[in-house]
Amino acid sequence: MQDVPSNPSEILDAVASDPALWSDFLALCDCGGRRAGSESEERALALAQQRLAAIGPAVRLQRVEYAGWRLHDASLTLVDGTVLVCNPLLGSASTPLNGRIAEVCDLGRGTAEAFDSHAAEIAGRFVLVRHEYPFSPQHIHRRRKLAWAFERGAAGFIIANPKARTGPVSGSSGRAGRAGIPAIGTDFESAATLAAAADARITARLSVTGEDYAAETRVLVLDFPGEGPDWVVLSAHLDGHDLAESAMDNATGVAAAVAVARVCGPYVSQCRRGLRVCLFSAEEWALAGSRQYLDSMDPHERSRIRLNVNLDTVAGDDRLTALTSEFAGLDSYVGDVANTAGLRIDTYLPMMANSDHYNFAQHGIPALRLVAGFDRPDSNVRCILTAADTRDKVQPAELASGARAAAALVWRGLTMGDEDIAMLVKNTT
Repeated sequence: MQDVPSNPSEILDAVASDPALWSDFLALCDCGGRRAGSESEERALALAQQRLAAIGPAVRLQRVEYAGWRLHDASLTLVDGTVLVCNPLLGSASTPLNGRIAEVCDLGRGTAEAFDSHAAEIAGRFVLVRHEYPFSPQHIHRRRKLAWAFERGAAGFIIANPKARTGPVSGSSGRAGRAGIPAIGTDFESAATLAAAADARITARLSVTGEDYAAETRVLVLDFPGEGPDWVVLSAHLDGHDLAESAMDNATGVAAAVAVARVCGPYVSQCRRGLRVCLFSAEEWALAGSRQYLDSMDPHERSRIRLNVNLDTVAGDDRLTALTSEFAGLDSYVGDVANTAGLRIDTYLPMMANSDHYNFAQHGIPALRLVAGFDRPDSNVRCILTAADTRDKVQPAELASGARAAAALVWRGLTMGDEDIAMLVKNTT
């Protein structure tokens, strides 16, 4: 046990300057895209477990189940044989064995208004929409667009990268073994061809052959008990997508979480609350890993979690925002922490169900996601979910800043008074 520094900035400085922060980030990128169920994910889980065990030996591995899926084959062509880019979304429904032929209905961005105004044209056609910058107040999540297409009887769903020469987009269908329609990502150039085909009423052929199966992955949990029975949970997700290194999303968050644990861990026994570090997988599968982890937890144990600080894409831009999940008290908390620590952390109060913090919030736990590049669509964060999510999009200073902000948010939660932390949940909107 080490004596707690009289000045908390010493802890924040130590996290930001941790020499292993950058090397851990690079090591995670070396594992590859880390899609859940892949050898790449296994390598990352082993690496993260090793890093956590070097900090505190009592690392728990909690197994969680999720609706797994593996792809066997996929293709997208025009009926004249023109080959287009096809990257099935995780969990996509399959087509018939010989594929499915249909006309294309181009709905542009894919707003609710576009789906409503073209409702009579959707049934039996492939709906084409565009991917959006995921961190903005105007963002419409791909799964909402996919749900609208499914509800209106579309033959398939195609979401396109709106940026030229940057390849297809990836993402989850969220189907989880249930009924659905074939759903793929494609690139800007293929979308332009499909849009022209839609204007000319030319048909396309989509073929997806996948397999649903009962999958299992692991949550890595490391506890640092405090003076009292309550916990602050620091979380990040390990898994990603096959297209690249999943560097920003979310090697940055995992590396930062491990650095915070490494520096803060020795002091936690003298804090009011304990620190629990949770590294989830199957986050890219509609948040399945954290959802099962929390849903299966004993309600009394879950009630002892007083705050969740979730790190997901904490570098790729030099501006940080806390998504505070409609907890007004938490919104004020972030502002106070930032002012005290001399940091700039913006806040966004409306709920965004785009990472594991959402499942904590659904259980009434004040939960935030720390993210870089909110409402900054020209930042490198625009490259997540594409083949460009690689280590060169992250600057060491950005990662150090994200880790420092994470440490500030966690440290206040560990040390603040009981009445103050209770206000985080009482002041919900």
